[in-house]
Amino acid sequence: MSLAKHSAPGTSAAFDYQFERAMYWLARTSAGARIGIETDDDVTVREIDGQLVLEQDKHSIQIDGQPFGDRNKDFWNTIATWLDALDSQEIDAGKTMFLMVTNKVLPDCIALRVGKANAASEIQACIAEMEKVAATPPDGIRTLTERVMQTNSRANLCELIKRITCADGALATAGDNLRRSTIDSLQFPAWCVSDADSVVDELLGWLHRIILKQWQNQFPAWIERDNFVNQFHAILSSRQRKISRERSAHLINVDDNEVSSKKESPFVKQLYLITDDEGEVESAIRDLIRCNIEKDRLAADGNITDGDWLSFETTLLDRWERIRTRIPRLNPTSAEKEQGYIIYTDTTGEHRENLAGSPTEQVYLTAGTYHRLAGTMRVGWHPRYVELMSKLTPP
Repeated sequence: MSLAKHSAPGTSAAFDYQFERAMYWLARTSAGARIGIETDDDVTVREIDGQLVLEQDKHSIQIDGQPFGDRNKDFWNTIATWLDALDSQEIDAGKTMFLMVTNKVLPDCIALRVGKANAASEIQACIAEMEKVAATPPDGIRTLTERVMQTNSRANLCELIKRITCADGALATAGDNLRRSTIDSLQFPAWCVSDADSVVDELLGWLHRIILKQWQNQFPAWIERDNFVNQFHAILSSRQRKISRERSAHLINVDDNEVSSKKESPFVKQLYLITDDEGEVESAIRDLIRCNIEKDRLAADGNITDGDWLSFETTLLDRWERIRTRIPRLNPTSAEKEQGYIIYTDTTGEHRENLAGSPTEQVYLTAGTYHRLAGTMRVGWHPRYVELMSKLTPP
């Protein structure tokens, strides 16, 4: 017995194709839209304003495959299904777009001409071609051709043909071209463009899980476009959190002249109130310079917003306030200079504050921000830093 004859690669490919097409619509529809798989059609798009897209997808892995051929069941069954919906007034033709989509490049056929017909003469020409096929149909489509060509459905058939679009493989409906259209519609940020395919694969996995769960629970498979967008941004945020935003300290060159130029800065004067260690002071200056360089770079790259920095500083200020309140109470007999030094080291030490919801790796980013805040007197180390600094600063 051959196991190969039990495999169904074509069926699997067609199933996956519907998900790729659904992704395409999820990426390009407007807020409030819903996309269905195997609901009203292979893929359905319902816009919040009542506009509807009904899409019939025919995927073939056969070299000579010709979906929607003139005497092909795909074509006639699709027309019959849509015509039934119009005749029963289940849908409003004026608000509906009908799509016949395939991955194959179609040869000259009625379906392509139907997809382009707009003028009354073009529509009548398509109907005349369909009547020729219906006159001598294969047995497999006879019932369908009879249904489509019913006289009492002729008005709706004309309206349907006017609103059908046929999109084949020549119009980027499948494969890499379809994927590229989806990616372009998602508008990836520059930092993630190189990972776009991987992100879309992750979104497809999410889509498969959601749809499968709905089917298992006997629910129709509808996906809210807004939920899809939320998932897209959640994936981007997750990946961005894995990026080490700030560079290692040794990668940021600090000019000695710039270090010297900051020796009289207010934040340095604050340090001299609590320590006489020149090496420690110079290290603090370098932390500030590196922090400023990275802050400017990250802002220019667009990875970190002004709001992110404001939140970062606010968190650091809250932390400093707790430390400066606690240390004098825990060390009441220590000299004020010693208390100030403990406040300073506990505050800046090895602490790495989260930035934009993600951990930071380099101490200089946190310590340098504290020094910048000290330079504007928003934080201080000596218990009486405001009073002492006022004496050091000329009126």
